[in-house]
Amino acid sequence: MGESMKKGEQKLLNEFNKTFFRIHRIDENVRQPNWKIDKVDRPYTVFWYVISGEKKIKINDIQYTVKNGDLVVFPSEKPFEILVGEKMPPMHHLEIAFENKPGSFNLVKLYEFPIITKILEYENLEELITLWRRLKNEWTLEMRTPFSPINGEYKFELTQTIQLLQFNAITMQWFVKILTLLQPYAEERLPAFDSRLQELFYFIDNHLDEKLSLARLAKEVYLSESHLSLLFRQNIKMSPMEFVRKKRMQKARELLLTTDIPLKEIAELIGFQDQTQLSRAFRQTVGVSPIEYRKKGDFI
Repeated sequence: MGESMKKGEQKLLNEFNKTFFRIHRIDENVRQPNWKIDKVDRPYTVFWYVISGEKKIKINDIQYTVKNGDLVVFPSEKPFEILVGEKMPPMHHLEIAFENKPGSFNLVKLYEFPIITKILEYENLEELITLWRRLKNEWTLEMRTPFSPINGEYKFELTQTIQLLQFNAITMQWFVKILTLLQPYAEERLPAFDSRLQELFYFIDNHLDEKLSLARLAKEVYLSESHLSLLFRQNIKMSPMEFVRKKRMQKARELLLTTDIPLKEIAELIGFQDQTQLSRAFRQTVGVSPIEYRKKGDFI
């Protein structure tokens, strides 16, 4: 058991040192007063910078008015709405849907960032906006899918690799500036979980397509079922199986918005018996059907 735990801890350390980031959407728009989005959520964080105008929004059922000079953070998996504001001027804004993970943790979720931060006085504002617009201009179809198969074969041309690395470098410059800007306002929420829980989080992420019972999870980290349940309640305020269901719904959101995989295959990939079972669970969790959620994916 001791040797197994050492291997598990080394694997966990290796996972923490992997950094994943992805832009899901980036744009610059002028939104008219009648533009609205009904209540929905997203599996990634969305950032706005409001250049001019105003808009009323709701995040987690709390209403805000965003105005020029505001940096707005839409946290992942939190319900939001964009409200009609007939007497408001059109809103001109930059937006980016962005995901960053050390291991399986969502980096933005590890901190409590304010929803709205006024950044007109930020000394590097022009540089931030320039980077934002440069990313928008370079986020072409080829950049979104640089290694798509051609006639069933993948070709990893060096030119494509260099272009992708250059784009990723700009992305990280942008994100570092965002984090630096928000650092004085952020509340750290870095979890100090038991290492066995952290190891189990990675196991769950990589085995969502399999049957994950409480007994199997407990066996994976050499704990009794009651001890494992206690660790989950103490650390993340939910049971192990509630956590598994949450992870499955999170993965379903991601696949619905970032792929065109049929619903039947998504159900298989995340451990549901069939499409009907997935649809029922998804509607109970998110409030809309998977098909409706995918159709609403072409914005924010």
